[in-house]
Amino acid sequence: GKEREALNYLKPFGPLAELIAITCHAPCETACVRRKKDGPLHILELKRYLVQKYSEELNSVEVPVDKTGKKVAVIGAGVPGLSSALRAIQSGHDVHIFEKPSDIDKDNDIERIVNSLKHAGVHFFKGQLLTSDQLDFDLFDAVVLSEPADISFAKNPDEKKESETKFNKLTHHLQGSFFCCDESSSQKKTPVHQISNAFETMESVNRHINGEPLDWGRGFYTQDGAVKSYKTDQRIGNEIKRASAEELLEGFNEKSVKEQASRCFSCGRAFEKNQTCWFCLPCELECPYGALEVRIPYLVR
Repeated sequence: GKEREALNYLKPFGPLAELIAITCHAPCETACVRRKKDGPLHILELKRYLVQKYSEELNSVEVPVDKTGKKVAVIGAGVPGLSSALRAIQSGHDVHIFEKPSDIDKDNDIERIVNSLKHAGVHFFKGQLLTSDQLDFDLFDAVVLSEPADISFAKNPDEKKESETKFNKLTHHLQGSFFCCDESSSQKKTPVHQISNAFETMESVNRHINGEPLDWGRGFYTQDGAVKSYKTDQRIGNEIKRASAEELLEGFNEKSVKEQASRCFSCGRAFEKNQTCWFCLPCELECPYGALEVRIPYLVR
C-alpha cells in the first residue's frame, strides 16, 4: 500500500519511466533472492502498473526553483541526449539540446519525452548540420556528446587530425568540459543502458561544474556524505505465489499489485546511495528461506 513511496523512486526518471517500463529486460528479477524459493517478484510489472497509473505525473518534470546559473549543451536528441538533458534540467542548469539531422525522425515515445523537456524549460535547436565551428562551446560550462561519432566536437582545431581524444570509461570524461555518454558505437545499446550511461555522464558533469573530483566513490559503491544504515520495515515475504502468465496478461490491479509487492523479503540494497552493508552475516544466517548470500568483497576480507 505504499504506492506514493514507490512512485518517488520513479520520479527522477520522469518521462523516461514509461520508456524503461516498455524496453527493460528486468535484470533485477534475475537478481531477486526470492527466485531461490518460488520465483522472483514481478518487479517490472509493478513498475509498469505505476507508470500507467501515474503517467501524467511522471511526464511533468520537476525542476528546482533555485537555478545554478550554469549552461549545459547536449549534442543529439536521441535517448542518450534526452536523458542527459533531463538530469541536467533537474539539477537546475540551463540546458540547450542541439539536434542533428539524424534525430529528426522520432517515434511517439521520443516525441512525448521531447515535449516534457520543452515544458520543463529545455531549449531545442532543431535539425541543424552542426560542426564545431558553428557552435561556440566556450559559452557553456559543460558539453555532453550523445555518441562517439560526435567526438569531433571535443577536438581542438589546432590538434593534428590523427590525434585521439581519450575517453575515461569510469567518468565518461573526454577533455576539458567535454563528456560523452558512450565509448563505442559498435555495439547497439538498449534504451535502459543508454539512460544509465547518460545519468552516469551527468553525475560527472555536475561534479565538474561544482569543482569536485570526477572519480571519487565511483566503481565500487557511492557514499553521499555520511554513511547511513539501510532501514527496513522488517517485513518477511508472505506465502502468496508468483503471478501466472495468464494473470500477467490481464495486467495488475491495485489489489494484485499489493499482493505481489508483499512477497518481497525486504533484503535491502546494500550498495545503493546512503545504504551500506557491514558484512556481519546475521541476515544470511537468520533468513527463514535460506535465500540470502552475503558476498564479501575481496578488499574487505
